[in-house]
Amino acid sequence: MRLTVAVPADQAERAVAEACALAGTGCRERPAGEGAVALDLWLAPAAADPDALRAGLRAAGIEAEVAAAPETGAWREAMRAFHRPVEIGGVLRVRPPWAPVRPPLHDVVIDPGMAFGTAQHATTRTCLELLAEVAPGGGSALDAGCGSGVLAIAARRLGLDPVWAVDADPLAVEATLANARRNGVGLRVARRTIGADALPAADVLLANLTATALATLAAHLPVPGPRLAILSGLRPDEAGAAAAAFAPAGLRTREAREAEGWATALMERAP
Repeated sequence: MRLTVAVPADQAERAVAEACALAGTGCRERPAGEGAVALDLWLAPAAADPDALRAGLRAAGIEAEVAAAPETGAWREAMRAFHRPVEIGGVLRVRPPWAPVRPPLHDVVIDPGMAFGTAQHATTRTCLELLAEVAPGGGSALDAGCGSGVLAIAARRLGLDPVWAVDADPLAVEATLANARRNGVGLRVARRTIGADALPAADVLLANLTATALATLAAHLPVPGPRLAILSGLRPDEAGAAAAAFAPAGLRTREAREAEGWATALMERAP
């Protein structure tokens, strides 16, 4: 299903970032008359809640009109045009089911709209870039707040095993299981709430969340903690506080990247 969000043009940049993060998918921006823009977001029907998205944007200080739009042949073509394959570092290729395989790249097939994570959003894309660069080729991984399972599936493709994928949202757990089956990879998928449920220890931590959720995760890391952590979902001005939250676990920032108004940190265990 498609949700259409209308916002004033001067709020477009913030609205794109917030709407994509809240809805859990990518979005397309288009003109909507003088002084306004419209955002199209494609979601699974169960996740397409105009009222929830409107409330989330309002909480972020953005007043928007949100409405469900009918699914038509043109809509399906627009969705396919938007969700294009994304190649990561000459190593990975994240694609929707209708796009062809491109060997020798590691293939990651994600059904868009099921849950957050198709590599269209800058946070997902940057996490994948860092993972492709530093994946140790062995050891275990934990994808905390797995969404679509894209990071967990990519980790398996890059040789990490076992890989745990956990999320508090049952729709995300369902999406991750479906995408794991689609890719023919084995993941250990479970419904877990960060801060309330025990999490498995792993060598590599992947967490594309919010600043608040990352702070909660830092306070409840399993023991022993990870050797590497890739953290995203942060605004640039939130990255310092996130790094400080993980410092007691012996992690320090090895690299920080920014893309499209979002920050991602690669952290490693201090020697």
